[in-house]
Amino acid sequence: MSDNPIKVIYRATWVGSIANVILAVLKITVGKITGSQALVADGVHSFSDLITDTAILIGSRYWTAPADKEHPYGHGRFETLTNIFIGVLLALVGIGLGWDAVSALGHEESTPPSMLAFWAAMASIIVKEVLYRWTIVQAKLIKSRSLHANAWHHRSDALSSLPVAVAVIANIFIPDLNYLDQVAALIVTAMILKAAFEILWPAINELTDAEADSELNDKILHYAEQDPDIREVHAIRNRRTGSSILLDFHMLVDPTLNVEAAHTISENFKSHLLKELDEVVDVIIHIEPYTCAERVVNPCCENKDCQ
Repeated sequence: MSDNPIKVIYRATWVGSIANVILAVLKITVGKITGSQALVADGVHSFSDLITDTAILIGSRYWTAPADKEHPYGHGRFETLTNIFIGVLLALVGIGLGWDAVSALGHEESTPPSMLAFWAAMASIIVKEVLYRWTIVQAKLIKSRSLHANAWHHRSDALSSLPVAVAVIANIFIPDLNYLDQVAALIVTAMILKAAFEILWPAINELTDAEADSELNDKILHYAEQDPDIREVHAIRNRRTGSSILLDFHMLVDPTLNVEAAHTISENFKSHLLKELDEVVDVIIHIEPYTCAERVVNPCCENKDCQ
């Protein structure tokens, strides 16, 4: 029997939190000892992961709750708000680190960081890449966008350690380029800001009820064409709430059918869609008669002679 979503979220987040604490302390300590500003910046990035982990642990208690009287569409928007919090926090961390790096350029003489900084960065790359791959599997298992965002947070941490390692090696072989560490810190900043945007933009689209998936329309039309009882489907709309998608459309059937028969066709089609479309959790179908007044895809000719 598979674990329920809340258990999967808690397990993945706690494992990531423990790793973040260890790596953050390691990178900041080694960065201070070796004089690597980029490694210190990378360590702060890891500490910021702890805040996002906390947001997920708290938020998941709400967005996994079933629909109730006050929230008839469920609590999925709590996951959206969690993603926005994660994105804003990442952006603020990136801006702060970038400001420090720019301020240091041309104002501070720095000594080349030692190989200890290189090995600390490499340890971070390996651990965070493993965490990314494991967390992304957990996210797909329960279809959680927040856990998916947190997985990419791990990946961004791994990528942000890469320029740190490269800067250490470059400084060892070319010590005159003492600004490479600050440049590496700016590259880390750019990666953090990119990760923030990729988390924030989908969440903002969701809050504004933007279309969740444009490909859903083609899939629904394809499934409708395979059902001989469905004459036409139009006015398809879909929107996201958290990790779920809500769907509604108009479905035209033979006008001579009684209400029970038309309802049966719509319920069977709804069940088929819920089975085939992974993220769709609810489908509202507006049944209409296949008449000239209602046809949209294949409208009647003015003389009413065409099919």
